[in-house]
Amino acid sequence: MDSMHTNQQASTTPEGFSQPVAPASSQAHSPVTSTAAAPANGHAPAAAGAPASSAPVGSVPDPRPDAPADAFTAPVATPEPPVPVPAEVPENIEATIDFSEVEFAEEFAEPVTAVTPGGVLPLEPAPIEGRLRKAALSVPEEMEECSGFTLFGRRIKSLLYTTDVAVIRNSNADAIFAVYPFTAQPAITQALLTVAECPVFVGVGGGTTAGKRSVQLAAVSEMQGAAGVIVNSPASPEMVEQIASMIDIPVIATVIRCDEVAHAKVKAGAKILNVAAGKDTPNVLRQLRECYPNMPLIASGGRSSLSVRETREAGANAVIWTPPSAQQLQADMMKRYREADVNPAGGPVIDPIKASAENPMESARADVPFTDEAIARAHSPRPRLRKNRPGFFFPRGKGRTGFAIIPAIAALLAERLL
Repeated sequence: MDSMHTNQQASTTPEGFSQPVAPASSQAHSPVTSTAAAPANGHAPAAAGAPASSAPVGSVPDPRPDAPADAFTAPVATPEPPVPVPAEVPENIEATIDFSEVEFAEEFAEPVTAVTPGGVLPLEPAPIEGRLRKAALSVPEEMEECSGFTLFGRRIKSLLYTTDVAVIRNSNADAIFAVYPFTAQPAITQALLTVAECPVFVGVGGGTTAGKRSVQLAAVSEMQGAAGVIVNSPASPEMVEQIASMIDIPVIATVIRCDEVAHAKVKAGAKILNVAAGKDTPNVLRQLRECYPNMPLIASGGRSSLSVRETREAGANAVIWTPPSAQQLQADMMKRYREADVNPAGGPVIDPIKASAENPMESARADVPFTDEAIARAHSPRPRLRKNRPGFFFPRGKGRTGFAIIPAIAALLAERLL
Protein backbone atom coordinates (compact mmCIF):
# COMPACT_ATOMS: atom_id res chain seq x y z
CA MET A 1 0.00 0.00 0.00
CA ASP A 2 2.93 2.36 0.65
CA SER A 3 4.18 1.81 -2.87
CA MET A 4 0.75 2.81 -4.20
CA HIS A 5 0.87 6.15 -2.45
CA THR A 6 4.47 6.87 -3.46
CA ASN A 7 4.05 5.99 -7.15
CA GLN A 8 0.82 7.95 -7.74
CA GLN A 9 1.03 10.66 -10.39
CA ALA A 10 -1.13 13.76 -10.53
CA SER A 11 -3.03 14.56 -13.74
CA THR A 12 -4.56 17.96 -14.28
CA THR A 13 -8.07 18.29 -15.77
CA PRO A 14 -9.16 21.14 -18.06
CA GLU A 15 -10.82 22.80 -15.10
CA GLY A 16 -7.59 22.84 -13.07
CA PHE A 17 -8.49 20.04 -10.62
CA SER A 18 -5.88 17.40 -9.93
CA GLN A 19 -6.82 13.75 -9.54
CA PRO A 20 -4.46 10.89 -8.53
CA VAL A 21 -3.77 8.22 -11.12
CA ALA A 22 -2.49 4.81 -9.91
CA PRO A 23 0.15 2.95 -11.90
CA ALA A 24 -0.72 -0.17 -13.81
CA SER A 25 0.92 -2.52 -11.28
CA SER A 26 -1.01 -1.13 -8.37
CA GLN A 27 -4.31 -0.99 -10.26
CA ALA A 28 -4.39 -4.74 -10.41
CA HIS A 29 -4.29 -5.01 -6.63
CA SER A 30 -6.47 -1.95 -5.94
CA PRO A 31 -9.97 -2.74 -4.69
CA VAL A 32 -11.39 0.25 -6.63
CA THR A 33 -12.24 -0.76 -10.19
CA SER A 34 -13.82 2.55 -11.34
CA THR A 35 -11.78 4.58 -13.75
CA ALA A 36 -13.34 7.80 -12.46
CA ALA A 37 -11.17 9.91 -10.25
CA ALA A 38 -12.04 10.57 -6.65
CA PRO A 39 -13.90 13.84 -6.24
CA ALA A 40 -11.96 16.77 -4.99
CA ASN A 41 -14.74 18.01 -2.76
CA GLY A 42 -13.81 15.81 0.21
CA HIS A 43 -16.31 13.00 -0.38
CA ALA A 44 -15.11 9.49 0.30
CA PRO A 45 -14.42 7.27 -2.70
CA ALA A 46 -16.87 4.62 -3.75
CA ALA A 47 -16.81 1.40 -1.72
CA ALA A 48 -15.20 -1.79 -2.99
CA GLY A 49 -17.37 -3.75 -5.37
CA ALA A 50 -19.38 -0.66 -6.46
CA PRO A 51 -20.29 -0.59 -10.13
CA ALA A 52 -18.13 1.51 -12.41
CA SER A 53 -19.60 4.94 -13.25
CA SER A 54 -20.15 5.81 -16.89
CA ALA A 55 -18.80 9.39 -17.15
CA PRO A 56 -19.06 11.26 -20.50
CA VAL A 57 -15.92 11.72 -22.44
CA GLY A 58 -14.25 15.01 -21.57
CA SER A 59 -16.45 15.63 -18.48
CA VAL A 60 -15.11 16.65 -15.11
CA PRO A 61 -16.41 16.08 -11.56
CA ASP A 62 -18.94 18.59 -10.28
CA PRO A 63 -17.04 20.96 -7.92
CA ARG A 64 -20.15 21.97 -5.91
CA PRO A 65 -20.01 20.88 -2.25
CA ASP A 66 -23.52 19.45 -2.26
CA ALA A 67 -23.10 17.53 -5.52
CA PRO A 68 -23.26 13.70 -5.35
CA ALA A 69 -20.10 11.67 -5.74
CA ASP A 70 -20.92 10.46 -9.28
CA ALA A 71 -21.98 13.88 -10.65
CA PHE A 72 -20.06 15.25 -13.62
CA THR A 73 -20.22 18.53 -15.50
CA ALA A 74 -20.58 18.93 -19.26
CA PRO A 75 -17.44 19.44 -21.25
CA VAL A 76 -16.45 23.07 -21.82
CA ALA A 77 -16.40 24.14 -25.44
CA THR A 78 -13.35 25.96 -26.58
CA PRO A 79 -14.34 29.52 -27.68
CA GLU A 80 -13.60 30.47 -31.25
CA PRO A 81 -11.06 33.20 -31.79
CA PRO A 82 -12.55 36.66 -32.66
CA VAL A 83 -12.83 37.65 -36.29
CA PRO A 84 -10.64 40.62 -37.12
CA VAL A 85 -12.61 43.60 -38.44
CA PRO A 86 -10.83 46.54 -40.04
CA ALA A 87 -11.43 49.95 -38.50
CA GLU A 88 -12.09 51.61 -41.89
CA VAL A 89 -15.14 50.77 -44.00
CA PRO A 90 -14.32 50.18 -47.66
CA GLU A 91 -15.79 52.66 -50.12
CA ASN A 92 -17.32 49.96 -52.30
CA ILE A 93 -19.92 49.07 -49.63
CA GLU A 94 -23.34 50.68 -50.33
CA ALA A 95 -26.14 50.86 -47.76
CA THR A 96 -29.78 51.60 -48.59
CA ILE A 97 -32.72 52.39 -46.27
CA ASP A 98 -36.34 51.74 -47.23
CA PHE A 99 -38.60 54.53 -45.97
CA SER A 100 -41.76 53.23 -47.65
CA GLU A 101 -43.19 52.00 -44.35
CA VAL A 102 -42.10 55.04 -42.33
CA GLU A 103 -44.64 57.78 -41.62
CA PHE A 104 -43.35 61.31 -41.17
CA ALA A 105 -45.02 64.03 -39.17
CA GLU A 106 -46.74 66.76 -41.13
CA GLU A 107 -44.16 69.36 -40.19
CA PHE A 108 -41.34 67.13 -41.56
CA ALA A 109 -43.12 65.73 -44.62
CA GLU A 110 -42.56 67.50 -47.91
CA PRO A 111 -45.58 68.14 -50.11
CA VAL A 112 -45.82 65.92 -53.16
CA THR A 113 -45.37 68.03 -56.28
CA ALA A 114 -45.31 67.48 -60.02
CA VAL A 115 -43.47 69.37 -62.73
CA THR A 116 -45.93 70.66 -65.34
CA PRO A 117 -45.67 73.16 -68.21
CA GLY A 118 -47.26 75.66 -65.86
CA GLY A 119 -44.61 75.11 -63.22
CA VAL A 120 -44.29 72.97 -60.10
CA LEU A 121 -47.78 72.26 -58.83
CA PRO A 122 -49.03 70.15 -55.91
CA LEU A 123 -49.91 66.61 -56.88
CA GLU A 124 -53.13 66.67 -54.85
CA PRO A 125 -56.21 67.52 -56.93
CA ALA A 126 -57.44 71.06 -56.55
CA PRO A 127 -60.85 71.60 -54.93
CA ILE A 128 -63.67 72.09 -57.39
CA GLU A 129 -65.98 75.01 -56.72
CA GLY A 130 -68.29 77.07 -58.85
CA ARG A 131 -67.85 80.68 -59.81
CA LEU A 132 -70.79 81.69 -57.65
CA ARG A 133 -71.71 78.63 -55.65
CA LYS A 134 -69.27 77.61 -52.92
CA ALA A 135 -69.36 75.86 -49.55
CA ALA A 136 -69.53 79.24 -47.90
CA LEU A 137 -70.45 77.87 -44.48
CA SER A 138 -67.73 75.43 -43.43
CA VAL A 139 -67.78 73.44 -40.20
CA PRO A 140 -64.88 73.94 -37.75
CA GLU A 141 -61.67 72.15 -38.68
CA GLU A 142 -61.59 70.41 -35.29
CA MET A 143 -64.41 68.16 -36.47
CA GLU A 144 -62.10 66.48 -38.96
CA GLU A 145 -60.24 64.97 -35.99
CA CYS A 146 -63.34 63.10 -34.80
CA SER A 147 -63.34 59.33 -35.24
CA GLY A 148 -66.81 59.41 -36.82
CA PHE A 149 -69.20 56.53 -37.40
CA THR A 150 -70.22 54.69 -40.54
CA LEU A 151 -73.81 54.85 -41.76
CA PHE A 152 -74.67 52.83 -44.88
CA GLY A 153 -71.05 53.03 -46.03
CA ARG A 154 -70.71 56.78 -45.44
CA ARG A 155 -68.40 58.23 -42.76
CA ILE A 156 -70.07 60.91 -40.65
CA LYS A 157 -68.01 63.21 -38.41
CA SER A 158 -70.01 66.46 -38.37
CA LEU A 159 -73.73 67.17 -38.13
CA LEU A 160 -75.37 70.54 -38.84
CA TYR A 161 -78.11 71.50 -36.37
CA THR A 162 -80.46 73.65 -38.43
CA THR A 163 -83.65 73.60 -40.48
CA ASP A 164 -82.77 76.64 -42.60
CA VAL A 165 -82.76 75.44 -46.19
CA ALA A 166 -80.39 78.22 -47.30
CA VAL A 167 -77.84 77.28 -44.64
CA ILE A 168 -78.21 73.56 -45.40
CA ARG A 169 -77.63 74.10 -49.10
CA ASN A 170 -74.43 76.11 -48.57
CA SER A 171 -72.73 73.99 -45.92
CA ASN A 172 -70.16 71.19 -46.10
CA ALA A 173 -71.36 69.16 -43.09
CA ASP A 174 -71.51 65.38 -43.35
CA ALA A 175 -75.16 65.18 -42.22
CA ILE A 176 -78.09 67.34 -41.14
CA PHE A 177 -79.57 67.17 -37.63
CA ALA A 178 -83.10 68.50 -38.23
CA VAL A 179 -84.90 68.96 -34.92
CA TYR A 180 -87.33 71.83 -34.34
CA PRO A 181 -89.63 72.79 -31.42
CA PHE A 182 -92.87 72.03 -33.27
CA THR A 183 -94.86 68.96 -34.12
CA ALA A 184 -93.04 66.98 -36.78
CA GLN A 185 -94.67 67.28 -40.19
CA PRO A 186 -93.89 65.28 -43.35
CA ALA A 187 -94.02 68.47 -45.44
CA ILE A 188 -91.10 69.97 -43.52
CA THR A 189 -89.17 66.72 -43.81
CA GLN A 190 -89.73 66.65 -47.56
CA ALA A 191 -88.51 70.24 -47.93
CA LEU A 192 -85.31 69.45 -46.01
CA LEU A 193 -84.67 66.31 -48.05
CA THR A 194 -85.16 68.27 -51.26
CA VAL A 195 -82.43 70.83 -50.58
CA ALA A 196 -79.95 68.65 -48.64
CA GLU A 197 -77.06 66.96 -50.43
CA CYS A 198 -76.14 64.74 -47.48
CA PRO A 199 -77.95 62.37 -45.08
CA VAL A 200 -80.72 63.98 -43.02
CA PHE A 201 -81.73 62.89 -39.53
CA VAL A 202 -85.24 64.15 -38.73
CA GLY A 203 -87.06 64.41 -35.45
CA VAL A 204 -90.29 62.46 -34.96
CA GLY A 205 -91.26 63.62 -31.49
CA GLY A 206 -91.02 62.07 -28.09
CA GLY A 207 -92.31 64.93 -25.96
CA THR A 208 -95.54 66.59 -27.06
CA THR A 209 -95.86 64.21 -30.00
CA ALA A 210 -95.60 60.63 -28.80
CA GLY A 211 -97.14 57.21 -29.07
CA LYS A 212 -98.66 55.93 -32.27
CA ARG A 213 -98.25 59.22 -34.14
CA SER A 214 -94.47 59.23 -33.60
CA VAL A 215 -94.24 55.66 -34.87
CA GLN A 216 -96.21 56.61 -37.99
CA LEU A 217 -94.07 59.71 -38.55
CA ALA A 218 -90.93 57.55 -38.33
CA ALA A 219 -92.32 55.18 -40.97
CA VAL A 220 -93.25 58.06 -43.27
CA SER A 221 -89.82 59.66 -42.81
CA GLU A 222 -88.13 56.44 -43.87
CA MET A 223 -90.29 56.30 -46.99
CA GLN A 224 -89.42 59.90 -47.81
CA GLY A 225 -85.70 59.14 -47.69
CA ALA A 226 -84.49 60.15 -44.22
CA ALA A 227 -81.25 58.57 -43.04
CA GLY A 228 -82.45 58.22 -39.45
CA VAL A 229 -85.04 59.41 -36.97
CA ILE A 230 -84.48 61.25 -33.68
CA VAL A 231 -86.60 60.87 -30.58
CA ASN A 232 -86.47 63.41 -27.78
CA SER A 233 -85.41 62.66 -24.22
CA PRO A 234 -88.96 62.23 -22.81
CA ALA A 235 -89.54 59.31 -25.20
CA SER A 236 -90.00 56.05 -23.29
CA PRO A 237 -88.01 52.89 -24.03
CA GLU A 238 -91.27 51.25 -25.16
CA MET A 239 -91.70 53.93 -27.81
CA VAL A 240 -88.11 53.44 -28.97
CA GLU A 241 -88.75 49.71 -29.26
CA GLN A 242 -91.89 50.25 -31.34
CA ILE A 243 -90.11 52.60 -33.75
CA ALA A 244 -87.07 50.32 -34.05
CA SER A 245 -89.30 47.36 -34.90
CA MET A 246 -91.15 49.37 -37.54
CA ILE A 247 -88.32 50.97 -39.56
CA ASP A 248 -84.98 49.86 -40.98
CA ILE A 249 -83.09 53.12 -40.50
CA PRO A 250 -81.32 53.83 -37.18
CA VAL A 251 -83.11 55.34 -34.21
CA ILE A 252 -81.22 58.14 -32.44
CA ALA A 253 -82.27 58.35 -28.80
CA THR A 254 -81.64 61.59 -26.93
CA VAL A 255 -80.43 61.15 -23.33
CA ILE A 256 -79.61 63.70 -20.67
CA ARG A 257 -77.77 61.47 -18.20
CA CYS A 258 -76.21 58.03 -17.91
CA ASP A 259 -78.92 56.19 -15.96
CA GLU A 260 -81.28 53.25 -16.22
CA VAL A 261 -83.43 55.04 -18.80
CA ALA A 262 -80.49 55.46 -21.14
CA HIS A 263 -79.54 51.79 -20.74
CA ALA A 264 -83.15 50.77 -21.37
CA LYS A 265 -83.26 52.78 -24.60
CA VAL A 266 -80.13 51.02 -25.81
CA LYS A 267 -81.67 47.64 -25.06
CA ALA A 268 -84.89 48.74 -26.79
CA GLY A 269 -83.07 49.19 -30.10
CA ALA A 270 -81.47 52.65 -30.21
CA LYS A 271 -78.45 52.54 -32.53
CA ILE A 272 -77.04 56.00 -31.71
CA LEU A 273 -77.17 58.04 -28.51
CA ASN A 274 -77.47 61.82 -28.67
CA VAL A 275 -76.17 63.39 -25.46
CA ALA A 276 -77.94 66.66 -24.64
CA ALA A 277 -76.89 67.33 -21.05
CA GLY A 278 -75.97 70.99 -21.39
CA LYS A 279 -72.84 71.89 -19.44
CA ASP A 280 -72.62 68.30 -18.13
CA THR A 281 -72.35 66.86 -21.64
CA PRO A 282 -68.61 65.96 -21.38
CA ASN A 283 -69.13 64.10 -18.09
CA VAL A 284 -72.12 62.16 -19.42
CA LEU A 285 -70.15 61.29 -22.55
CA ARG A 286 -67.31 59.81 -20.50
CA GLN A 287 -69.74 57.71 -18.45
CA LEU A 288 -71.54 56.40 -21.53
CA ARG A 289 -68.26 55.64 -23.27
CA GLU A 290 -67.21 53.41 -20.37
CA CYS A 291 -70.47 51.47 -20.65
CA TYR A 292 -70.64 51.35 -24.47
CA PRO A 293 -67.14 51.45 -26.00
CA ASN A 294 -68.37 50.52 -29.50
CA MET A 295 -71.62 52.48 -29.70
CA PRO A 296 -71.80 55.69 -31.76
CA LEU A 297 -72.17 58.74 -29.52
CA ILE A 298 -73.01 62.22 -30.79
CA ALA A 299 -73.31 65.45 -28.84
CA SER A 300 -73.64 69.17 -29.38
CA GLY A 301 -70.34 71.00 -29.62
CA GLY A 302 -71.69 74.53 -29.41
CA ARG A 303 -70.39 77.21 -31.74
CA SER A 304 -66.78 77.73 -30.68
CA SER A 305 -63.79 75.60 -31.62
CA LEU A 306 -62.89 75.12 -27.96
CA SER A 307 -66.24 73.53 -27.10
CA VAL A 308 -66.03 71.31 -30.18
CA ARG A 309 -62.60 70.05 -29.12
CA GLU A 310 -63.80 69.40 -25.56
CA THR A 311 -66.77 67.38 -26.80
CA ARG A 312 -64.58 65.32 -29.10
CA GLU A 313 -62.04 64.55 -26.37
CA ALA A 314 -64.84 63.48 -24.01
CA GLY A 315 -65.72 60.56 -26.30
CA ALA A 316 -68.09 61.80 -29.00
CA ASN A 317 -67.69 60.09 -32.36
CA ALA A 318 -69.41 62.94 -34.20
CA VAL A 319 -70.14 66.50 -33.10
CA ILE A 320 -73.32 68.49 -33.73
CA TRP A 321 -72.48 72.05 -34.75
CA THR A 322 -74.94 74.92 -34.41
CA PRO A 323 -74.32 77.34 -37.29
CA PRO A 324 -75.26 81.01 -37.26
CA SER A 325 -78.67 81.80 -38.70
CA ALA A 326 -79.19 83.30 -42.12
CA GLN A 327 -80.17 86.59 -40.48
CA GLN A 328 -76.90 86.72 -38.55
CA LEU A 329 -74.89 85.90 -41.68
CA GLN A 330 -76.70 88.62 -43.62
CA ALA A 331 -76.18 91.17 -40.86
CA ASP A 332 -72.46 90.37 -40.74
CA MET A 333 -72.19 90.64 -44.52
CA MET A 334 -73.93 94.02 -44.62
CA LYS A 335 -71.69 95.25 -41.83
CA ARG A 336 -68.65 94.32 -43.89
CA TYR A 337 -70.08 96.09 -46.92
CA ARG A 338 -70.73 99.24 -44.93
CA GLU A 339 -67.27 99.26 -43.46
CA ALA A 340 -65.78 98.68 -46.93
CA ASP A 341 -63.57 95.89 -45.65
CA VAL A 342 -64.26 93.79 -48.73
CA ASN A 343 -65.10 94.54 -52.32
CA PRO A 344 -68.71 93.58 -53.11
CA ALA A 345 -67.68 92.69 -56.65
CA GLY A 346 -65.33 90.01 -55.30
CA GLY A 347 -68.10 88.13 -53.53
CA PRO A 348 -69.15 88.03 -49.89
CA VAL A 349 -66.84 86.70 -47.22
CA ILE A 350 -68.59 84.72 -44.51
CA ASP A 351 -67.05 84.22 -41.09
CA PRO A 352 -69.31 81.81 -39.15
CA ILE A 353 -67.61 82.48 -35.80
CA LYS A 354 -67.94 86.24 -36.14
CA ALA A 355 -71.43 86.06 -37.60
CA SER A 356 -72.69 83.92 -34.71
CA ALA A 357 -72.12 86.86 -32.36
CA GLU A 358 -73.90 89.32 -34.65
CA ASN A 359 -77.27 90.71 -33.61
CA PRO A 360 -79.53 91.43 -36.59
CA MET A 361 -81.41 94.11 -34.63
CA GLU A 362 -78.30 96.25 -34.23
CA SER A 363 -78.83 97.66 -37.73
CA ALA A 364 -82.20 99.18 -36.75
CA ARG A 365 -82.48 102.99 -36.56
CA ALA A 366 -82.33 103.51 -32.82
CA ASP A 367 -81.93 107.29 -33.18
CA VAL A 368 -85.52 107.72 -34.40
CA PRO A 369 -87.72 106.85 -31.42
CA PHE A 370 -91.41 106.13 -31.71
CA THR A 371 -93.73 107.71 -29.19
CA ASP A 372 -96.22 105.65 -27.25
CA GLU A 373 -99.10 107.55 -28.93
CA ALA A 374 -97.82 106.62 -32.38
CA ILE A 375 -97.48 102.95 -31.41
CA ALA A 376 -100.98 102.92 -29.87
CA ARG A 377 -102.46 104.65 -32.91
CA ALA A 378 -100.77 102.14 -35.24
CA HIS A 379 -102.29 99.19 -33.37
CA SER A 380 -105.77 100.72 -32.90
CA PRO A 381 -108.51 100.42 -35.57
CA ARG A 382 -108.80 103.58 -37.63
CA PRO A 383 -112.26 104.88 -38.63
CA ARG A 384 -112.94 105.57 -42.29
CA LEU A 385 -112.68 109.27 -43.03
CA ARG A 386 -115.09 110.82 -45.50
CA LYS A 387 -114.54 114.25 -46.93
CA ASN A 388 -117.13 116.43 -48.67
CA ARG A 389 -115.51 116.93 -52.04
CA PRO A 390 -117.50 118.26 -55.02
CA GLY A 391 -118.84 115.48 -57.13
CA PHE A 392 -118.36 115.07 -60.85
CA PHE A 393 -121.70 113.67 -61.95
CA PHE A 394 -123.43 113.68 -58.60
CA PRO A 395 -122.85 116.05 -55.69
CA ARG A 396 -121.55 114.50 -52.49
CA GLY A 397 -123.26 114.75 -49.19
CA LYS A 398 -126.77 114.30 -47.96
CA GLY A 399 -129.67 116.46 -49.23
CA ARG A 400 -128.02 117.32 -52.53
CA THR A 401 -129.50 116.45 -55.87
CA GLY A 402 -127.52 115.08 -58.74
CA PHE A 403 -126.93 116.02 -62.36
CA ALA A 404 -125.01 119.14 -61.42
CA ILE A 405 -122.79 118.85 -64.48
CA ILE A 406 -125.60 118.54 -67.07
CA PRO A 407 -126.31 122.28 -67.37
CA ALA A 408 -122.64 123.00 -67.98
CA ILE A 409 -122.49 120.39 -70.73
CA ALA A 410 -125.64 121.78 -72.38
CA ALA A 411 -124.22 125.30 -72.35
CA LEU A 412 -120.95 124.12 -73.93
CA LEU A 413 -122.76 122.29 -76.74
CA ALA A 414 -125.00 125.30 -77.48
CA GLU A 415 -121.97 127.58 -77.73
CA ARG A 416 -120.24 125.22 -80.17
CA LEU A 417 -123.31 124.87 -82.36
CA LEU A 418 -123.95 128.57 -82.61
